[in-house]
Formats: sequence, C-alpha cells, structure tokens
Amino acid sequence: MAEKTAIVVGASMAGLLAACVLSEHFDRVTVVERDTLPDGPEIRSGVPQARHVHALLVQGQHLLEEFFPGLSDELTESGAPRFTWCRDTCYFTPGGWIKRFDSKIQTNMIRRVDLEYRIRKRVSARQNVTFLTGRDVRGLLADDANLRVTGVEVTVRGTQDVEQHTADLVVDCTGRGSKTPEWLAALGYDAPRETSVKSYVGYATRMYKKPADAPDWTVLFINARSAEGNPRGAAIFDVGHGEWMVSLGGLNKEYPPTDDDGFMAFARKIPSPTLAEALSRAEPTSPIVGYRIEGSRLRHYDRLARRPEGFIAMGDAVCSFNPIYGQGITVAALEARELDAALHRHGTANLTGFAGVFQKRVAKTLANAWVLATGEDLRFPGTEGDRPGFAARLIQRYVDQYAKVSFNDELLTLTFIKVLNLAAPPTTLFAPRIVARVIALTFRQWRGMPIAGQDGTQIPAVQG
Repeated sequence: MAEKTAIVVGASMAGLLAACVLSEHFDRVTVVERDTLPDGPEIRSGVPQARHVHALLVQGQHLLEEFFPGLSDELTESGAPRFTWCRDTCYFTPGGWIKRFDSKIQTNMIRRVDLEYRIRKRVSARQNVTFLTGRDVRGLLADDANLRVTGVEVTVRGTQDVEQHTADLVVDCTGRGSKTPEWLAALGYDAPRETSVKSYVGYATRMYKKPADAPDWTVLFINARSAEGNPRGAAIFDVGHGEWMVSLGGLNKEYPPTDDDGFMAFARKIPSPTLAEALSRAEPTSPIVGYRIEGSRLRHYDRLARRPEGFIAMGDAVCSFNPIYGQGITVAALEARELDAALHRHGTANLTGFAGVFQKRVAKTLANAWVLATGEDLRFPGTEGDRPGFAARLIQRYVDQYAKVSFNDELLTLTFIKVLNLAAPPTTLFAPRIVARVIALTFRQWRGMPIAGQDGTQIPAVQG
C-alpha cells in the first residue's frame, strides 16, 4: 500500500495542532514554515502578537490536554499560574464587578511563546513529523486538470532555490496573511467570499514587577463599555515568576500609546480606576509594545461552488478574530478535534470529497466564537460591518440586561463564564431557567435591589 503523506503550511498553533492530528492518520507529515524556529520559548517574526496577553480559554485547555496529556501539569510546574475563574479573577462587566466564588473552572495563565514551544517540542518528537523551516510557499502543485492539489512549491529563504514537495493532503495554517485565495485563483478557482467586521483594535503591552502587596487576584479584566461610549479596556495577568503582563486595548481606533506618559494616561481612562491604581504600585520592567489589527475576518471556504480535492484551510487562514476575546487558540483546537473526527469517518485511502465536508464542519465549529466576537464589536459605533437586524437587537438588549443583573448571582455568572470560555454555546444564556432568573432579578432590581460595585471601585471579596 502506498505511503500516505500530508503537508501543513505554517507552524502556527493551528499548524502544530493539525500536524498532531495528521500524524495519527498519515504515514508522514511535513510542516513547512517560513521562519527559522527557535530552540526555546522565544518570540519569532511570524507571531508578532506573541508579545501580548494570551488567555487560554477553559475549552482550549481541555482540548490541548486531550491532544497532549500532561501538558497542564507541565505548564503549572514551569511556573504558569493555575487559577480558578471567579475566585482568582476580577471581572468588571457593564453590570459591575462579578461575584467572586469558587467556580471549579480552572485554567493556566500562559505566555504564547511558552505554550507554542512546549507543543512544538511534543509534535516534533513524533517520528513521522518533519519540520522544513526557512521556506516560503509560492503556490500549490496540482494534477494536469487542476482538480486535485498534489503538494506545494517553495523557495528557500536567502537563496534562489526552488523545491517541490508532494502530498495527498495539504493544509493551509498560515494565519491571517494566508495566500490561499491567490493560490486557488492560479489553479482556476474562485476566491472565497469574505465577511469582515472591522473594529480597528489596538493593544499596548508592558511587563511589570508584581508588587509585594499585590491584591489576591491572578487576573484582572476590565471590559470596554459601549453603552457609555468608552471603547477602552485592559487586563492584568499574573504570568508567574513575580511578573505581571499588562495589556491596554482600545476599539474604533482608540489606540493606546506606547510612551510612558501616554500609556498611563490611557490607563486612567479605563472604565474602572482599579487598573491605574494597581499600576501605580508596580514597577515597569520592559518597553511598551504596540499591536494593531483591523478586526475579525471570515473566509467562507464552506460555500465554494468548486474546490480542488486534497486541500483544506484551518485556523486564522479561515477565520481570524479580534484578539481581545482570546478565542484563537481554542478555536484552532476545536478545528483540530473536528479534523481528527472527520479523518476517522472518511479515512485516508481516498480523500475525494473530504475537503468540502471538512470546510463545512469548520464553519459550524467556529460559528459560536464568531457570533460572540463580532456581536460585541458591532455595539461600538465606529465598527464597520453589517449591523444586526431587529431580532438580533432584541437579543442584544436581553444580553445587556443579563449583564446588569448577573454580576452578583452565581448561576448567571457561571453560565456567562462557560459561554465566554467556549465551553457552552451562546444559546445557553437563553435556557428557560436562565431566562426566568434574569426576569426575577430584573424585577428585584426595579424594586430597589442594591447594585454595589457598578462604579468600578469596589472589588468584591471571595465568598464561600
């Protein structure tokens, strides 16, 4: 029987997860990467966002543990703080500071470079996985009729050498800058239709020495508040080793400055004064690094009328999100799980029809994350994109009311945290007992229920 081979273009998180899955189904897997990959947890040019805060959502950590058993303990032992949502987090929502209690939902605080390095080390240890670095893919190889992709053509960086590598399946994991639309056009296929929601988001990140009298939280989140016209938000993450990673963010071109005075001035405009107060007691230990991105973009590969066999796309190459919601790694893991299931169902003996089926499954897999990210961004007036219709606006009003009454209720808070972490679909917010609880609390609020903490000054103590 002929050897079955696969090529993954891009050693991104999506690429590493794809290679992990493919190594269980194919005899040989080759990862083609343009960068020279570092031997340790170092920032590389292909991942400029690695300098900024990365939240590993609970669903993402569970999936990574399935792919790489023992990874969670390895992260903890390496110094990545393990925290419990609600107990160790302070989250300022439009309703105020959410109640702090032991939710039993745990995850690790990570640096992107640490996580990527540990996963890359595990994937590269697999005997049937090979990394080809310093290669730029210039196009796809195909059969004479351009009906099936048969590999990739690459140039070796720093030379004029051209190489051709063949495979039964090629997977594009090159991220937001993916050239798949051009590669498909070169073979005579239409580019996929795109949907964009441009929120024009910017970050500024700096490392701080954690103060000796630091508060009892591991993570501080402060959301931008569309209802008040404040598109600024921030997060402080205890990343271990006595350090805080602080990221300020703004939407609708409200970009945080990267100079000392501007950074602190922006911090003082965040919806809660808690962040600026915390930074006033901490010592900066790094320069300020900025990052800007237009917003979220979805390429509809699932709707192509014609497509070549033997070629699929995953990760940010299909859908790139506003990074403020921390969904990218988790969605990549969800897609990798779907890839594994699809290959188990279809097999590798004959991949005809596989690409179309898989891209439709990817579209369904990322739908919840897309709705969460873009729905929130479209609340801000400077965001460009199709505005929600009447029904969607009614849903938004319900969610607004949910936020106003849920912050001091364990059931509603726990449900919100699960949805935020992609561990439950957004429809969970509309379950009968949840809606009944929102209605009951709304009536109590109308009757004068106190709303402590809405001004952002009173972080609640842990209860229970």
